[in-house]
Amino acid sequence: MILYLGAFGVFIGILLLLYYLVRRINWLIRALSGKKAARPKLLASLRNLITLVLWIAVFGMIMFFGFFLRAYQAFTLEEPVAEVLVQQVGEDETSRITLIQYVSADSQVTHQFLIKGDQWVLEGDILKWDDWLSFMGLHTRYRLTRIRGRYLRTIDEMKEQPTIYSLVENENHPLWRYLYEYGPELPMVSTVYGNAVFQTSGKEKRFMIYVGLSGFIVRDISPA
Repeated sequence: MILYLGAFGVFIGILLLLYYLVRRINWLIRALSGKKAARPKLLASLRNLITLVLWIAVFGMIMFFGFFLRAYQAFTLEEPVAEVLVQQVGEDETSRITLIQYVSADSQVTHQFLIKGDQWVLEGDILKWDDWLSFMGLHTRYRLTRIRGRYLRTIDEMKEQPTIYSLVENENHPLWRYLYEYGPELPMVSTVYGNAVFQTSGKEKRFMIYVGLSGFIVRDISPA
């Protein structure tokens, strides 16, 4: 809103300044051609010019301030997409993971999984738009695809039975398959890639998952 207000003010100021200059040029042409023309008052003319310059300067500062706010909001926006609640189950490395997906502003879907490992992992697909579209307010597109367990040691990853769950009905969705193959060649698309976040299992914790300009972000929101 501030950006548009500043831009409108600058536009009006420039129109008025052009009108001011056209009138002065017309007077000068008439004077040089010997035609009778009312001579503009010097002080009033100078006052009007200073007023117009100040008008453009003030609204120009408002416009650039709005531009800065818009850029800051566009490139730091973090949209909440899910919550992860971790609960320890028994004495082994199994955790009960409750995943709350934000389908829309007023709709949520809840799943529960038993996951083995030192950490839980949430995976998904990311479509990043060109920066100018992000500035205009078009946010990163995403799809959560899997949740699974992860071990800190590679040897454990190799010998332990993996626990992996799908979060989508069609993992080989034709749209995302097309985007992965041709997305970077499409106009307005910066890149398409897979992204994952992981955090500690085994302790009672609560995490919020966001999607930002560069992909998924996980933040610990457990009570202190």
